[in-house]
Amino acid sequence: MININEKEAETILIDTIMTPLPLVVANSSDSIFKISNLMKERKVGSIIIINRDDQNYPIGIITERDIVRRVISDNKDPKHTKATEIMSKPLITIETNTYVYDVSVKMVKNKIRRLPVVKGKTLSGIVTITDILKYFHEKNKENNFLSKAMIRYGKYWEE
Repeated sequence: MININEKEAETILIDTIMTPLPLVVANSSDSIFKISNLMKERKVGSIIIINRDDQNYPIGIITERDIVRRVISDNKDPKHTKATEIMSKPLITIETNTYVYDVSVKMVKNKIRRLPVVKGKTLSGIVTITDILKYFHEKNKENNFLSKAMIRYGKYWEE
């Protein structure tokens, strides 16, 4: 079983386990068709939408689930639907100097699994619940099949 120590989580800064830049990002004017193809090509489940005119400030996020629920199920044309029409906003973010415990609390309270990480108003990375689980799994290297199952059936150990 994963040994997640709450006190330890209060001492680990998120910038040590986040996925840093460069990230897969898109502009608010990009079509969902373009964004979904970018997700497919880069093998990611979400894209951060940025405002390039404002120092790469993230303004929204689009997940695969958003595309299914806000485009496909609403019978919208992905080639004519823009990111601004379906992105989750206002974007919930965290600062680079936030502790893992506080990130986890924010994820639970907001019912989200991904958080863009910013320094001031500039995008620095992204952290997911998978990143947090992977970190604690690495700290407990024994044959931990429970954490492997939670982290996409162990795909990280096959690479």
